[in-house]
Amino acid sequence: MRELDFSCGGILPLIASLEPAPAARDDRGDVWLTRDELRAASLGLAENIASERKRLVFLCCGNTCETLIGLLAAAAAGHAVALIDPSLAEDKLSALIEAYRPELVLSAPDIGETLRNLAGASGGWRSYESRAGVVEWTATDAGEPLVEVNPALQLLLSTSGTTGSQKYVRLSRDAIVANAGQIAEALAIDEHSIGIAHLPLHYSYGLSVVTSHLAAGGRVYLVNDSITSPSFWSKIANVGGSHFPGVPFHYAALARLGASLVPDSVRVFTQAGGALDPRIQAKIHDWATLRDGRFFVMYGQTEASPRMTTLQHADFSRKAGSVGVALAGGRLSIVDVKGAPLPADGIGTVVYEGPNVMLGYAMSRADLGKGDEMKGRLETGDLGRLDAEGFLYLTGRTKRFAKIAGYRLGLDEIEQELFAVCSVACIDLGEKIAVVHEQESETALKARVRELAANYKVPSSSFSLLKTAQIPRGASGKINYAQLKESLRV
Repeated sequence: MRELDFSCGGILPLIASLEPAPAARDDRGDVWLTRDELRAASLGLAENIASERKRLVFLCCGNTCETLIGLLAAAAAGHAVALIDPSLAEDKLSALIEAYRPELVLSAPDIGETLRNLAGASGGWRSYESRAGVVEWTATDAGEPLVEVNPALQLLLSTSGTTGSQKYVRLSRDAIVANAGQIAEALAIDEHSIGIAHLPLHYSYGLSVVTSHLAAGGRVYLVNDSITSPSFWSKIANVGGSHFPGVPFHYAALARLGASLVPDSVRVFTQAGGALDPRIQAKIHDWATLRDGRFFVMYGQTEASPRMTTLQHADFSRKAGSVGVALAGGRLSIVDVKGAPLPADGIGTVVYEGPNVMLGYAMSRADLGKGDEMKGRLETGDLGRLDAEGFLYLTGRTKRFAKIAGYRLGLDEIEQELFAVCSVACIDLGEKIAVVHEQESETALKARVRELAANYKVPSSSFSLLKTAQIPRGASGKINYAQLKESLRV
């Protein structure tokens, strides 16, 4: 059996030090786990799951201390970990297990029902509850030989949060640790910071809140509650939560509800996960300023572990609309369709280079033996421009376009234009664009669509308004276009 190497082999080396400082707590209890207690619990579980060979571990995530212990334990034991959405339907989880063939599945006791059903049906798993309160499900029938996991692989994260998608990002330990440090530096996280970990941990943004705070010596408060619930903010006030991360959906809700909900302890607001209406950004920036706090706009992708840029609070007014500059150690460039670099303010594909870039993608167990296919360079698929000072402005996606009457129209740009009326999702239907909305009345939306059509010099009939009960979104709050298109059968 390999010797446990928590300080070097784990994804959070700083937890290795035996310190009495508080580190983590969830909203089911009132006691903080100290850093040494977190380390001890993780090493205790790591001893149970250690083996001679590197294994693949599926970790069914909840916003709980058990999930955090499971993640650290698997890393300490030298295994690769795939973070799994615990709400996956049984058939989706079964398909993932079949595709990736994990040797071990970890789950908190209260999220093991689906696994229990699978185990009962297949007879291929055994389970027991560890001292850390994590249920372990171990494969008992290996079948044909499994592909060996690459030594550098540490983490598998879903590319988009799409439920049941088998496409995962392969991340190394070095990339995760590097990005945790980059984020901590950009946000000035320190031992006094308390990150509000309300985003799902299987979502890269949610995980980065945890890694950046623990790596910087701060604390994380894991909470499973909605920001629109009064109980959410009373919990945050009770622990003195200071750093609030949100996606556009969260900030749109806060803009409606008002800043009075947010306790005074919250001084740092970070926004990522997609474009936010500039008016709402300005409102959040003003709120933060009034409470002597800071508002950071961030941009990233799971493929970058996941953050790439930050717009500092002090730069917001003079660089409104920007997502900031590259994180420390990273580099941004804009290239044309042939890959040639463009000058300042030239619009093209955004390219990021840095120590936090993924190894590559995986679709099945067969891909886990692959090495570094990216070599630190990520073509993001986003369109944008860099100004003369290196600030990045995003303008759309390379594949989020429709061609109407000979004109190439950006669907993301149209969505932003219509956001003033209501939240919409735009889908390319060939010679038409579907504008999907949730409004009872279409009057205001129709008027704005007619204005847009005139501006774009295309017939207003090029837009088709479709009403739906709810626009589907992933854990990040981003619109799930594939699911929407399937539900509308367009």
